[in-house]
Amino acid sequence: MNYGFNDLWPTTVLKDNIEDKNLLEDITNYTLVEYGQNNKVSADVLDKNLFDDPYYNKFKYNVVIPSFEKYLQRCVGISLKDKNYKLRSWLTGYGVSYAMPKHNHSGSQLSAVFYLLSEDKHLGGSLVINDPRFNANRGYDSNFKHWFEKQIFIPKTGDILIFPSFTYHSVDTYYGKLRLAMPVDLFLYNNE
Repeated sequence: MNYGFNDLWPTTVLKDNIEDKNLLEDITNYTLVEYGQNNKVSADVLDKNLFDDPYYNKFKYNVVIPSFEKYLQRCVGISLKDKNYKLRSWLTGYGVSYAMPKHNHSGSQLSAVFYLLSEDKHLGGSLVINDPRFNANRGYDSNFKHWFEKQIFIPKTGDILIFPSFTYHSVDTYYGKLRLAMPVDLFLYNNE
């Protein structure tokens, strides 16, 4: 073992942005027309995998997969090109008073949220990511509290957040009219 500093148990969160604004606008408009009704998303799309709809292929191949690739290469040193994997996506974050209690995404290795639409002013709906090291703060005085604080992300249109699926997270109540988020889970399989 080498002596010195070592980053143990990292929980890396990638925050990025969808650069192709035309593609973002196109996929948002399609989603609202295809799945939206009265300022909310139809409930029947919640159980579907959006990537079963071929219209999402361009977004999947130009935004989603490169974002996961960036995270995996930076944080784990692997490439999706060398892995078997599956992606599952759905829609959330629609309508007034939308909220999501604390949860994680069992079975997948990475989870992401692609914010397709979010009103310019902050009207709630923050993504709150909790420290996954339950009870790790026992015995520490208040000088160390920043080590254990939850991270709060205020979403903007085009934002991307990727994090390990075991990380517990929640969504604060949203008080605006319409916000559209596309969560995506990445399931990696061994090439055996």
